[in-house]
Amino acid sequence: MKRLTVLIRAELEIPDEWELVEHPSGAQVLKIGDQFVDFDIAPLTTRSEEVEAEWSDMDTDLVDAVLDTVVGLDAELEINFRH
Repeated sequence: MKRLTVLIRAELEIPDEWELVEHPSGAQVLKIGDQFVDFDIAPLTTRSEEVEAEWSDMDTDLVDAVLDTVVGLDAELEINFRH
């Protein structure tokens, strides 16, 4: 068995009223209005070898097979203010 490490870093420009809060579950999440948002890995698939291939999560069997291999997941959220 091999181990694959996937590092994903995304930067979002968010409205000032969105905030980071601690959810009652203990997770640090984004609060937008009365909803909480967390981030997770979302595998996308395609059968196409075209440059402009369309990627989706429609092949649920394959997506589920990939997700079943995840042994650990951690998301760090940080807000930086620009002046």
